[in-house]
Amino acid sequence: MVELRTLAYFATACRSGSFTQAAADLGIAASTLSTTMKALERDVGLSLFRRINNNLYPTDSARALIRSADPLLMAELFARRWVAAPAKARLRRLTVEAGLSFTIGGLSKAIRYAVDRMGVERPDVFVDPLWADEKDIPHLGGMAEEWDDGKSSRITLALDDESPRASKRATTLLSDRWVFACRMPAGTPHYPKAADLAAGRLVVPLLSPPLIEQAERYFSQHRISGVRFLGDHPGDLPRIMDDYPDAALFVPETLVSPRLGLLNVAAVVPEKPLTTKIIARAAEPDAVTALFVRHLRRALTETKPSRAERPVVSLRQIRYFNLVQRLRRVSAAARGANISQPALSEQIHKLEASLGGALFERHGDGMIPTDKGERFDRMARLIEARFRQLSTGDAAAAAAQSRRIALGILPSVNQHGFLVNRITEAMLDVQARHPALKLVIREAPNGTLQDWVIRGLVGVAIVETVLPQMPRLPLGSSERLAAIVHTRHDLLPPGPVTLANLARLQLALPTNRFGLRQLLDDAAEQHDVRLRPYMEIDALPMAVAILARLPVCTVLPASAVEREIAAGDLAAHPIIEPTISRRLFVIYSGERTLSESERGLVNSLRRKLSEPAK
Repeated sequence: MVELRTLAYFATACRSGSFTQAAADLGIAASTLSTTMKALERDVGLSLFRRINNNLYPTDSARALIRSADPLLMAELFARRWVAAPAKARLRRLTVEAGLSFTIGGLSKAIRYAVDRMGVERPDVFVDPLWADEKDIPHLGGMAEEWDDGKSSRITLALDDESPRASKRATTLLSDRWVFACRMPAGTPHYPKAADLAAGRLVVPLLSPPLIEQAERYFSQHRISGVRFLGDHPGDLPRIMDDYPDAALFVPETLVSPRLGLLNVAAVVPEKPLTTKIIARAAEPDAVTALFVRHLRRALTETKPSRAERPVVSLRQIRYFNLVQRLRRVSAAARGANISQPALSEQIHKLEASLGGALFERHGDGMIPTDKGERFDRMARLIEARFRQLSTGDAAAAAAQSRRIALGILPSVNQHGFLVNRITEAMLDVQARHPALKLVIREAPNGTLQDWVIRGLVGVAIVETVLPQMPRLPLGSSERLAAIVHTRHDLLPPGPVTLANLARLQLALPTNRFGLRQLLDDAAEQHDVRLRPYMEIDALPMAVAILARLPVCTVLPASAVEREIAAGDLAAHPIIEPTISRRLFVIYSGERTLSESERGLVNSLRRKLSEPAK
């Protein structure tokens, strides 16, 4: 069972500048925090953090998880305060509907702070945030949507469209400046000039339509061209910055507020400024809505340090409380929880100590909830129901469905090759099972792919050779290498060719960045054969094209050029003495586990590669 404390560590880590800072705020060792986060990844089956170069940042799955975890943490804090509130207090609900996309920092962090401050002054008001403009988990509603008793208020947070009607009863929370954002080395004394950034490469993430329209008008008015509008969620800015290292992002400043993955980011205000107003509007203004708006505006306009989440009540205790409340006997609740009666009683006593009073009256024939117990009951049922939704996959599955796979593949000679077609079929298979999945495919030689995986530029890669320390999964595919020649030059007699005889030919081979070349060199060294390439070509289509023009030979798996062989243009001569085979592996970083969709891709690749060529 994932505990509230683990989710609290996770939320604090994501909203802090680094794991070291988060650990210090939590009062634990950085190694303890790192170990806890790896255990959380295993428990939820999601890849939550990724490292690129020296930057560790939350993945899109982490953003989805924290969106689901935030309400649980806020509900636990409210439950403690509500139980301790004066007996005459009556429960109220304040729904905060944010018509904006959820990101780990910025507005969500400000709402979290405002809820905390609100609870100090009004422990009777349960604040229930809703993210209306969210593409990842659109069905994840508020925790207390089904409450139909007691007083309720509602606030809508939105972008100001500057119409008189929209501005009525609206309070401006923040005039959010747009900035050019890019990474800079720590200690950089001077940031780039805005004019230089505007003249360079610019990218804009998938902001809400009003923001995209505002950015487009700005570019048109100031004659800024060549801007690339991305399909990437604005919550993924750390990854976007590393995907486009030569570009500056153009975004509202709140989106680049300091958090994990966004340290050492320069936010440069354009020479011609652009601002977006974030407003709050209450359907029926009252003291509760006014108080929350005041705290939220303060949180957005003042620099606040990251708040370490510190839940006191555990999900295990909540589950045990709900069992006792429903069954009214400790013995029956212990059987339901599959633990001993003394162990359950101990947890109930600890819960009561945390909440400052008895939750049950003990009688010979059972347990009766006290007034504090009745108060805690409603929140305990709410928290367990939301956690069950999270743990059984409603939120986590949606997060998995919306994840991104960045796959590195080996270069191909052309679109007809066996490997490239099998990879294509596997990707389409995974895409059909995860329609919201975003696939990013990058092609590079074997050595570059290994480097990209280590640096986090791709999540998984298909390679021919593997560094010893890298986790790898064999794809079960093994192909013999062959000498490939053009039939017009009559370089080799029909049949196989020994490695020694191959070395006597003029060879057009890739450099040792290619796994294929590494396999050749290793075999040559072991058999005391010296390979002296006539030319080295890393562009495989060019290496094949040159065969028709020069009496040279290259080395490939025959399946890479099977169409040309069938047409009679090329001939393949299997290499013998020794036989050299190419095996394929999927590699990934040892700092994380494979996501569900990545595991699905690996399994699909194994199936497709085991099928005979059509």
